[in-house]
Amino acid sequence: MLGRTAIKFVTAADRRELRYGFALLAVGVAIVARFVAVAAFGVPIYFPTFFVAVMAAAMVGGLGPGFLALIVCALTAWRFWMTPDGAWALPSRETAQLIMFLLCGGLIVVLVEALRLAVRSGLAAEARFRSAQEVSLDAFVILEPVREAGRVIDFRWTYANPMAETMRPKGTSTLLGRRALDVFSDETGRDMVDRLARLLESGGPDDIDVRRVIDGEERWIRSSGVRLGDDLAVTFRDVTQERRAAAALRGSEELFRGVANTAPVLIWATAENGRADWFNQAWLDFRGRSLEAELGAGWLEGLHPDDRQAGFEIANAAASRREPFNVVFRLRRADGAWRWINSVGAPRFDEAGVYRGYIGSCFDFTETVEARKDLEDRVAERTAALQASMAETAHAQAALAQAQRLETVGRLTGGVAHDFNNLLTVIVGGLDMILRRPDDTPRVTRLAEAALAAGQRGERLTRQLLAFSRHQELKLEVVEIGALLDQAEPLLRRAVGEGVTLTLRRDPAASGARVDAAQFEAALLNLVVNAADATAFGGEISIAVAPVTLAEDEVADTAPGDYVRVAVGDTGAGMPPEVLARVFEPFFTTKEVGKGTGLGLAQVYGFLRQCGGGVAIDSVEGRGTTVTLYLPAADEAATPAVIPVQPPARDRLKGVRVLLVEDDAAVREIASGLLRDLGCEVATAENGASALEALAEGVAFDLLMSDVIMPGGVSGVDLARSVSVGRPDMAVLLTTGYAGDRMGAAPADLLWPVLRKPFQIDQLADIASALLGARAPAPEKTRAPRRRGTGLSAAGE
Repeated sequence: MLGRTAIKFVTAADRRELRYGFALLAVGVAIVARFVAVAAFGVPIYFPTFFVAVMAAAMVGGLGPGFLALIVCALTAWRFWMTPDGAWALPSRETAQLIMFLLCGGLIVVLVEALRLAVRSGLAAEARFRSAQEVSLDAFVILEPVREAGRVIDFRWTYANPMAETMRPKGTSTLLGRRALDVFSDETGRDMVDRLARLLESGGPDDIDVRRVIDGEERWIRSSGVRLGDDLAVTFRDVTQERRAAAALRGSEELFRGVANTAPVLIWATAENGRADWFNQAWLDFRGRSLEAELGAGWLEGLHPDDRQAGFEIANAAASRREPFNVVFRLRRADGAWRWINSVGAPRFDEAGVYRGYIGSCFDFTETVEARKDLEDRVAERTAALQASMAETAHAQAALAQAQRLETVGRLTGGVAHDFNNLLTVIVGGLDMILRRPDDTPRVTRLAEAALAAGQRGERLTRQLLAFSRHQELKLEVVEIGALLDQAEPLLRRAVGEGVTLTLRRDPAASGARVDAAQFEAALLNLVVNAADATAFGGEISIAVAPVTLAEDEVADTAPGDYVRVAVGDTGAGMPPEVLARVFEPFFTTKEVGKGTGLGLAQVYGFLRQCGGGVAIDSVEGRGTTVTLYLPAADEAATPAVIPVQPPARDRLKGVRVLLVEDDAAVREIASGLLRDLGCEVATAENGASALEALAEGVAFDLLMSDVIMPGGVSGVDLARSVSVGRPDMAVLLTTGYAGDRMGAAPADLLWPVLRKPFQIDQLADIASALLGARAPAPEKTRAPRRRGTGLSAAGE
């Protein structure tokens, strides 16, 4: 340590004045030393002390200061001690000494400068080495052997860079000066000493991975060592994570290769240069060749020559952009057959994002190519067959759609069957009990009222089904929605009950809307009843009417334009998303069995769609629900909503002669009975042809009441047209349960009113009275005779 410090001192004088000043100082010290030596020994001494001065000056200052010291020393010795009495001439003996001093001194200066430069270079190298070791990621140590009786028993660290110090065990302040077995007293220390002893004996170098346990943790160290004189220089690095990552990578690769080799598809991989570096077993089996034969460009021997250029252009273009590609080519199988292959490749990258080549798979589609080619060759002759196939496909699609409709119908059927069985139980049971005791008038009245109520419920259920299917026969007219809401308010408040507040808000700017008033009332009542069921005691239901203009796609399945918006909102429990998504499905209800049919919202949806409007629903659990109806706005004058007051039904049509045409015997019997209760004289016909025969014979009638759909080719509409031409004085009333699209026109577009089945006596009386009052004057009438053999007969006979 002292020697290194001295060397640094004598080689650190870089300033010129300092170097030359030191040279003169060394000469001065040499002169003083000469006087001391002469005084001590009494013998003249010329140059010994000057040699030391020259060497010191050259070592500290270099060539210039060294030669300066040499010249000053020579001049001093010549002038003051070598010439007698100050003469300039020198005796030959002194002259020889002076010359030898100059020559030897000059040689010393040159040699010392060379030594000085070597030392400075060594110190610089050492400094660079130490600087590099200070920041090195590798640990570096120098160890000296510890011997006992000539045998190496341990090693001591004489140098350790910072990285090496970071790898020492916990509780060890430093490695310098410590023995290996003192720091590692377990098996790790013994293994380390054995390995270092072998390295010292062999001289190295070596490069091995050794297992070490440090602080109880297994670690793998990659160590490289070499003998350095009597010591050892060892570089090492902790590669535990690398080994674990490599093991994981090998495991992953082994897993991939295992999976890939058992896969039924052909799998391949390429290196960065694009050459194949792996194929799975399925590929090798397909080709009938070894992996070594296929690697590199070997697989190209099996590629069809006609497919090479196109395939490589696609693959190379994708590879230049590091993008996936899909290429089709023919590959020769082991049996020599050419097979069409669809190869899909994707670039692969390592964990650092470095491109490593491509990996891909190939798919067993020759049959598809051949079939396609065969199909293309036979297109002309198979045109007719293709058309037939398309027709069959359309039929299959229609059948699928029909099957889906049947599934819906199945749900409808179940719901309808449940409700109608309940209704029929009341009707059939009531009638059965009436027939058993017809003389018990109060009992008969009670049972008849129950049966009538059940029949009316069935009628409403049927109308709901028709509205849902959008085939309800609507009577569209321009209605003032605000006035209609005023008229329905008492009924709505009764439906809500006393525990819930009902608020109605009407915007005076709202115009009329084209709707079926009765169906709108039914839809509104459905929504209010649903809101009342969902609203707890003390809640609120609001009905708001206002004009609105909808933009494109603002409301689903609703065209843009002007509408009257009717929003029914409540502060009830709201609905979760899964319920909200199904609210318009038929027979879907969250109410208890027997408390809801599940057709209310389905009817509302079907009614609005049939009117040309739309419906939207918004609901949040715990915050309530709002159902908004969009009714098509109309500029025409609205039909006033007036409830006519009619006198009692019996004998209102006394003396009116009616031709009743109905193919169903039971319905014909009931209808004729209702007409007779009104005082009419009734003749019946079981089909349109029989009715035409009676009319052709001149039989006089005041009113034709005919079903729309009947067998025999003559419908009620046909009869109405015939009467309108031949009997303009005869009123016409059509009846229907459901005519669908067989009427030839919508009910609202017909020239004659349509009475929907089932109907009650008051409805029949009202419409018949209005028709008879508006008919043209009648000519002399002939009483309708009883007709036999034509299907025409007097009612009751």
